Amino acid sequence: MPAPRILIVEDERLVVNALVRNLEGLGYKVVSSVSTGEDAIARVKETLPDLVLMDIRLEGEMDGIEAAGQISSQFDIPIVFVTAYADQKILAKAKITEPYGYLVKPLSKRELHAAIEIAIYKHEMARRLKVSEEKFRGLAELLPQIIYEIDLNGKFTFANLSGLKSVGYTIQDLNRGVHVTELILPEDRDRMIRDMTTVLKGETIGAEFTVMRKDGTTFPVVTHAAPITRDGKIVGLRGVCVDITELKALQDDLQKAKDQLEIRVAERTAELAVSNEELRTEVAERLRVEEELRRSEELFRTIVETATDCIFIKDHDLRYTFVNPAMTNLMDLRESGVAGLTDTELFGKEEARRLRDVEKRVLEGERIEHEHTRQIKGNSITFLETRVPLRDSAGAVAGLCGIARNITERKRLTSFSRPVHYEFRSRAMRAALDAAHLASQTDSVILLTGESGSGKDHLAKYIHNHSNRAAGPYYAINCAAVPSELADSELFGHEAGAFTGATGRKRGLLELAEGGTLLLNEIGDLPIHLQAKLLTFLDTRSFTRVGGEKTVTVVARLIAATNKDIEKEVKEGRFRADLFYRLNVLSIKVPPLRERVEDLPVLVEQLMHEISAEIQLHSVPEIDPESLRRITRYSWPGNIRELRNVLERALILGGGGPLSLSFLEMDMPGQPERSFGTERPRHASYNDAVADFKRALIEDAIASAGGKRQEAARLLGMTRHSLKRQMKTLGFF
Repeated sequence: MPAPRILIVEDERLVVNALVRNLEGLGYKVVSSVSTGEDAIARVKETLPDLVLMDIRLEGEMDGIEAAGQISSQFDIPIVFVTAYADQKILAKAKITEPYGYLVKPLSKRELHAAIEIAIYKHEMARRLKVSEEKFRGLAELLPQIIYEIDLNGKFTFANLSGLKSVGYTIQDLNRGVHVTELILPEDRDRMIRDMTTVLKGETIGAEFTVMRKDGTTFPVVTHAAPITRDGKIVGLRGVCVDITELKALQDDLQKAKDQLEIRVAERTAELAVSNEELRTEVAERLRVEEELRRSEELFRTIVETATDCIFIKDHDLRYTFVNPAMTNLMDLRESGVAGLTDTELFGKEEARRLRDVEKRVLEGERIEHEHTRQIKGNSITFLETRVPLRDSAGAVAGLCGIARNITERKRLTSFSRPVHYEFRSRAMRAALDAAHLASQTDSVILLTGESGSGKDHLAKYIHNHSNRAAGPYYAINCAAVPSELADSELFGHEAGAFTGATGRKRGLLELAEGGTLLLNEIGDLPIHLQAKLLTFLDTRSFTRVGGEKTVTVVARLIAATNKDIEKEVKEGRFRADLFYRLNVLSIKVPPLRERVEDLPVLVEQLMHEISAEIQLHSVPEIDPESLRRITRYSWPGNIRELRNVLERALILGGGGPLSLSFLEMDMPGQPERSFGTERPRHASYNDAVADFKRALIEDAIASAGGKRQEAARLLGMTRHSLKRQMKTLGFF
């Protein structure tokens, strides 16, 4: 467990040096020391220490009390005051900031150690209580009784929905500050105030009152109330009211039980009040927290047993010790029959081997989230699985807990397009597929090279689908399309507060690809500073998120693709030589379309089905022989991407009828500088070429529609307003 990190706020250098020496001698880590309140606030924001040692009197305009107040209001960090002045007025003022302790100079190393340990422990207990309180507030909303909380002034600060409904009030009434006496019959109000005073002195009471609804009607209740304490101070009271209209006949018995409870609680409260020993108080507090944790465990067990997600627990030997009903129902198992089994007995050797590799990392302290597809009762089911380590009281990992959510429906594509078959005729493409199939049987890094639009991303997906990672996720990132300043976050993720707008933690694509494959398309355009970080990941399988300190380990396969001459990029200093050698383990060249003309009929059929599904045609149009011959005679400088654009344009303009490419002015071989329907300079940029294509596409649609924009928009598959925006962007008017 890392040593607590401490910030010192002290304007006397000798005291600072002594504190640093003592703290480091006690095993703590001093993150910094400052001498003013203003610097203390700034440094807390930068370093987020585990504890602040704050001198009350400081240099500058802001004293330690004011600085502590601002830190307490902005950050959940314990503060211990260190002062040479034990003046009661100063200490009373300091209490407003709710510090976790006081130390008076000069102080001994033993006093310093005790104060810090107590403060850290109290802060952790307060954090756990806050989490527990939030959980039980949610539970209170489900109870039919009236659950409420009242502050020291008698104003309601909380009431559950059943309570509000019972008395006819709304949340808005509560927010305006309803006083408890407004809900009590006038003749009971004095007694109510006396009972409130008793509870706010530290006792727990049970009493009977007549509650008055907002509309003036009344009903009797029995209420039990107890003080709410924070850091040893009573800040209000909490209670529950039960309508006893139908149980009025049992009033005497209830009163006796209430009196006995009051006596026992009063005796226990008096016993605790007599004790001034700090250690005894802390032990009692710990016992109380453990009891609340036990109750929380019972509540969460109920939640786990009714959850629709599969939840399971394994011991350190990766044997199942618990599975919830959702998992046993999904797999047709008996809960008692799962205990002691392993994944080999449930899923087979291959699946067990893959899961064992992941879960060994969890047992080393990692939290792993990944997608995975497995066969269950003859069906392929995709799960989003999260595994976290379970620790014992000593902090050692004793097992793991997993949650698997069925996301099959979310991942399933609703498309009538045919599956892609890689039955190509060309020798060049068959050779590339043979190499890809061979590469898919390994976990080595693969480098795909080839011209832009030649289908490198499809070959990467082929390798993934034929590998032992096919059940895992597949992600791709175009390194050329992501801005340099965002590439680090997209690839490696970031922590909350890492930069402006980073409001929460984000998992990068590398982390999301856990157990699967990540394609780094256009790797030649990856910023040089990220090339070094990627190289480190390839060597260690670990990285740190942007703004993070914790190392994240990921087991994912990398495939890199580029249309550049990487060796030339290395020579000219734009690509790291060591990264190139690390990526170039298995290199596969994807042939351009002009070298695999024999594959055009197969590609046209596949692309026609894909595009028809995307633009929602009811059937796939037939292509006439003349158009097919024109396709095979064209040189296709833009490769498969250009072929797809031609077919998509023809399908849109054809409106679902027979497909014809006779309207396209495609250049024959020997004129590679021109493309279909448009003319562009040989060295035109990508953005200019895309703009020219869009402009030509809109012009042809308007011509086919006889100048009617509404009809042209329909042919293009967009709204009239979208067409108008595109025309304005492209300079039509």
